Amino acid sequence: MEQSLRPALLVDDGDWSTLVTRPTSLALPAARGWFLRLLFVTVVIQTAVYVVRPMVSYQALALGADNTQLGLVAGAYASLSLFVAVPIGRWVDRWGELLFVFLGGAVIGGVALSLVFIHSLVALAISQAALGFGHIACVVGSQTLVANQGPPEERDARFGLFTVAVSTGQLIGPALGGLLGGSGGAGFDGTLVFGTTAALTLPGVLLAIWMWRRTARPPRAHPEPTRPRESSWRATHRVLRIPSMPHAMIASLTVLTTIDLIAVYLPAYGEAHGMAVETVGLLLAVRAAASMASRLLMLRLIRWLGRKRLLLASIVLPALALLVLPFLEAPVALGIVLLVAGLGLGLGQPVTLSWVADRAPRDVRGLAIGVRLSGNRFGQVVLPLGVGVIAGGAGLTAAFIAMGAMLGGSAAAVLGADFGSTEAEL
Repeated sequence: MEQSLRPALLVDDGDWSTLVTRPTSLALPAARGWFLRLLFVTVVIQTAVYVVRPMVSYQALALGADNTQLGLVAGAYASLSLFVAVPIGRWVDRWGELLFVFLGGAVIGGVALSLVFIHSLVALAISQAALGFGHIACVVGSQTLVANQGPPEERDARFGLFTVAVSTGQLIGPALGGLLGGSGGAGFDGTLVFGTTAALTLPGVLLAIWMWRRTARPPRAHPEPTRPRESSWRATHRVLRIPSMPHAMIASLTVLTTIDLIAVYLPAYGEAHGMAVETVGLLLAVRAAASMASRLLMLRLIRWLGRKRLLLASIVLPALALLVLPFLEAPVALGIVLLVAGLGLGLGQPVTLSWVADRAPRDVRGLAIGVRLSGNRFGQVVLPLGVGVIAGGAGLTAAFIAMGAMLGGSAAAVLGADFGSTEAEL
């Protein structure tokens, strides 16, 4: 009896292929060891990333960056990971998820430490490309692990709780960064912010290494020996043939890029209106807290509205909020608008992620998640550049209006999609 209650990930009987299929009597896998540990690692890594990303905007402003250059630095974050997301997805399918969780976390900690010594915009952009690479490795590993472990009917619940952990890091990160960045009293203190962030990643990386060592396995052959090995391009094309996959990618990349752009341009907006670093950090934390709240309610909302209507609402709501935001200056009013935006932005990622995991067969699930993340990174490269050009020519108000318009276009694309939960064969 006790054996059946053990989390599948931590059972080592020499046959890895049985680990994801062993029955469990738990109603929710999140209640047991491996998932709780993964949630802790996720909170730590996301906190580190979301300390660094908005605080890098202050670092760039201190180095003399204008609005267009802020967009370039923001776009650099996704430039490298755009090209490696699909290969990483294939490597995860072959080598295992946790290897990439701890490697990605180690890269993120190293980037945070390097920012203590960076004093040029070019080096800052390079550091953000490396940060994006570390983050994509960690995210593909984590999301594939969540998709593969436990019964498929509990996948929505697992992804809902997993993205709550992501939101927790996105809530703590900006608030912590703001407190650290403004603690010197004489402007932004990058040394304290980035040095502390590097130290913060250490327990998460060590725990991920421990989990990986307990489940280390040799690379496995593809489970379908009759299927010839494909090139990354052919495998990507196969994943993109899943019905409505392009629609899911458009929704996912616009929502994620909007979250990033808010983290990039709200500090500039706050500085232009005389807001303290701590205030901007708290406003970003309000957005993340609202996203966390909506993710906690995701299962009920899916049952009530269905995936498609919920996804549409989660895109339209922040679009309207962002169209209003640049005409407000009072922190309280901005907080209310960001709370509304956060409620919607919190749902786009878990809804599309769970849908992709449902549709993709297990042997290419890491690849499918990698393709989705590659689309996200494409958006995170191209859209910040476009918004940066708009902001450079027309000001910060135009940047937020452009974000709202971008989400509006995404909602139009989702209207024609089928976001049912039936698993498809590729």
